[in-house]
Amino acid sequence: MKIGLTLSGGGFRATVFHLGVLARLAEENLLEQVAVLSTVSGGSICGALVYAGKRFTWPTSSQFIEQVMPHARHLLTTQNLQLGLLMRAIRAPLTIFDPKANTLSDLLQERWGITARLNSIPKSPRWLINATCYESGKNWRFESFRMGDYSFGYTNDTNIPLSHAVAASSGFPVLIGPLVLDTRRHKWFKYRSTLTPMNSETLSAANGETEEITAQGKTEQITPPFPSVHLWDGGVYDNFGLEGVFDFDTGWRHDLDFLIVSDAAGRPMPQVYRPRARSVLRLVNLMGDQVRSLRTRAILERMRDPQFPGAFLQIGNTCRVVLRNSKHKDEIAKLSMLCLGDAEADLAANTPTMIKPMSEADFNRLFRHGFEVADYTLYAFSPQATRFFGFIQSRWMQAGSPAPAAAVNPAL
Repeated sequence: MKIGLTLSGGGFRATVFHLGVLARLAEENLLEQVAVLSTVSGGSICGALVYAGKRFTWPTSSQFIEQVMPHARHLLTTQNLQLGLLMRAIRAPLTIFDPKANTLSDLLQERWGITARLNSIPKSPRWLINATCYESGKNWRFESFRMGDYSFGYTNDTNIPLSHAVAASSGFPVLIGPLVLDTRRHKWFKYRSTLTPMNSETLSAANGETEEITAQGKTEQITPPFPSVHLWDGGVYDNFGLEGVFDFDTGWRHDLDFLIVSDAAGRPMPQVYRPRARSVLRLVNLMGDQVRSLRTRAILERMRDPQFPGAFLQIGNTCRVVLRNSKHKDEIAKLSMLCLGDAEADLAANTPTMIKPMSEADFNRLFRHGFEVADYTLYAFSPQATRFFGFIQSRWMQAGSPAPAAAVNPAL
């Protein structure tokens, strides 16, 4: 089975939630079947941690549990990237208002060991790292063999640090800002097509690495329209990372058999009015929430079609909420006892969107919540013979890693 997996943005909240989702897939030895990985912001940080934990190769399920997770957990509970950005700005006060994505890239290399080059990432699974291009206003994607967007153009010159791609994908507009890429250092091309821009994007998505050698007649060299591009947080354009794997007309791209969308974006909360810049930021966030809501409805509608099976894993969803709309509603009482309840799920969903270290309790809660949301959602809606595992019986718990006190059900 060819699985497509998208990991949303949301800072370290998203990173840890997604690690829990991956741990659940590892329980069923499904990481080996991931064919395409599409990540945004906190999801891209998660992807970088997973690759770095296995010498920049995609881990097997057992390697993820035994090697990747201990390494990722240590970094996420001890390393303060946010403070690192602040301290470097203090040491160079004249740059305090400059974009900090390049500094974030340096920190990812120095503190997290994200030292690989983009073109050294293995072909499988195909990893799409999503950013937003300010100049073209489109979804800019970094891949091992190609980067760019269908409007601006593409280049196969990808001998750049992987940390640059991750930092661009994570460049939250206020805290971090854009990564600046000098386009004059690369050769650019576009795919020959008389199709509409959206169909042209579909065509370029289909032209994967295996076709690059035979694509000479399908491409034409171009001069980049701008000497540099500013690459922001991928969540500005598409916080799910869906565009590279999902077409509204044709369904799943890359011949995927099953699509898993992991959504760890924060929930909009009521707020007291705040004037000036804060009110503008609030309105921008509300617009982004509405766009995300529309994308959610579109992907859920597509997943109702038996031809396009998939699972939408949403942070904050409890076992009771998910099973209520499934064929397993008669098991709600039994299975809910094994999972985090409403209060703990709300705490996980409302974890601030930050890139500073988490407490052990916050990490454990988010990780377990990601595992459980994947567990009961796949059990409820996967057409495969997926069973309910239960976090407290998982290999993660059996390995002796601590769980938050509230996570242990005394009834067991």
